[in-house]
Amino acid sequence: MEKLTAKEDEILRMFWAYGPMFIQDLLKHFPDPKPHYNTVATQVGFLEEKGYVGREKFANAYRYYALVDERGFADQVISDTVEKFYANSYASVVSRFVEEDKMDLEELKALIAQIENKRP
Repeated sequence: MEKLTAKEDEILRMFWAYGPMFIQDLLKHFPDPKPHYNTVATQVGFLEEKGYVGREKFANAYRYYALVDERGFADQVISDTVEKFYANSYASVVSRFVEEDKMDLEELKALIAQIENKRP
């Protein structure tokens, strides 16, 4: 998956939250001052080129929708991060959390129990 800009990420999250929309509908969800229609249309076009958004024609306009769900997107971002920064080792990620006191012993025990319970 291609990396998203902050604005592209914001727009994709709007599609997840509100479902399929025309550009005009999408604009309603931006805080004031709202960006220009063409700016948002360009950003949506980039999302479409990157494969995150699809479109369907209605008369003279397109309605856009997310092609990826939030969970799948998050899973891919995590996988890419683990591959890039942790030599594809999820154990290294957990170890780092423990080293930096972001995961305590009880959380680690719960995680181990969860893994053990998934085994056949």
